[in-house]
Amino acid sequence: MYALRPSWIGSTAAAVSMLILAQSATAADSRSAEDWFREGVDRMGSNKLEEATTAFQSCVQAKPDLKECWYNLGVVFGKRRDFANEAKAYEKAIELDPKYARAHFNLGVTYEDLGRGGEALAHYDKSIAFDPNSQDAHLNRAMLLLRLERYDDAIAGFERAVAVQPENAEGYYDMAEAVLVLAGKKQEPQRTALYRRAISHFQQALERDPKHYRAQYNIGVVHHKLQELDLEVSAYVKTLALKPTYTPALYNLAFTLRDKGDNVGAKAAFEKYIVTAAKSKSEEKFVEVAKRELSKL
Repeated sequence: MYALRPSWIGSTAAAVSMLILAQSATAADSRSAEDWFREGVDRMGSNKLEEATTAFQSCVQAKPDLKECWYNLGVVFGKRRDFANEAKAYEKAIELDPKYARAHFNLGVTYEDLGRGGEALAHYDKSIAFDPNSQDAHLNRAMLLLRLERYDDAIAGFERAVAVQPENAEGYYDMAEAVLVLAGKKQEPQRTALYRRAISHFQQALERDPKHYRAQYNIGVVHHKLQELDLEVSAYVKTLALKPTYTPALYNLAFTLRDKGDNVGAKAAFEKYIVTAAKSKSEEKFVEVAKRELSKL
């Protein structure tokens, strides 16, 4: 149900630095490294990835000590899902500038794609060391710790992430999900306490982004775990006020109303869910379940 690992591969906008290059650096056809750099950016912006790759490769041939060309070459390889060469390009950029925080960050993401979690964590740490205010690095580091089942360390990492950017709703949302994962590993009364904490973090996300329907929906999910049906219904109703076609909220609302004995409300919710989800192939089995439940009302 939850997306626990947002991906932050450097975009063109993040990758491109303003450059003033020596005009003496030239390629075989007399184009400078700056010319190749600009061509690579243009081709990458147009999603012409092979041409962008060629341009940035020519850039590093013209000026091998230009870290920005190596960095952008890595970005292009990443877009092509050539993670091995992506990693090599970032490694070269870091060799040229060991304090290149964004390259450390992207190399961490790439090492995750390559299944090298320990090395990824080390580069997230370096990215944070050289750019302590990078929430992306704090969040990815915390997500990785969660995957490594270092739950307490992960939650501490999310706390640092929201401290860096306290107005970013997604940081609180991700922290709430991490707390839910930890809750699933605990016994009572710690489990209930963690559920309450998760609700608090989802509410913090909503305070920063009142339209964050996923946070509102997940408040309902947690109330379900706590068997608080009235609060669960209220959360789903609020979710649907934000996004009327959000099928998970419609589906869950219908079942919760049924469990409360509100057959009229449940029938209306099942009917709306079936109509809304009818064209979604991924929800076919849920639509069938909803139809069976509707026939019982």
